[in-house]
Amino acid sequence: MKRIKRAGVLVALVCGTWSPGIGFGEFVPAGTLDQEEIAVTVRIESRRFIPHVVNLRTGQQVRLILKNEDVELHAFVPANLLVRTNVQVSGNGAPQFGKDEFHRVLIPSGGQVELVFTSKVEGSFPFFCDLPGHIMNGTIVVDG
Repeated sequence: MKRIKRAGVLVALVCGTWSPGIGFGEFVPAGTLDQEEIAVTVRIESRRFIPHVVNLRTGQQVRLILKNEDVELHAFVPANLLVRTNVQVSGNGAPQFGKDEFHRVLIPSGGQVELVFTSKVEGSFPFFCDLPGHIMNGTIVVDG
């Protein structure tokens, strides 16, 4: 558990995780992750994902930061990327989970969401906004 002392107050930081079949409630102390994490930011602007293509490596821990800079609500749907993968979700979005996977997150105007996960499988994985009339998409490419 990572401890920070600020103005005489000791604060313990803990990150929640979501696991397939378990759901929320399992906690991993912040700062105890064994591998180096990379941060990738995807902005949403004018009904576009910027950048359009994100490149990752297999086995790499990723902090995917999604910033909605539009004046409307958007969704981020990563098709098949996070199947049977533990995902830590933070920010002011509304995550939705299916039986075996993180399904999508709704991100309000001006909102930000962070997804922390380890990329497991090589391949090309599309992502998109599935709200009516929003023709927005991109690709996450995971190489070995």
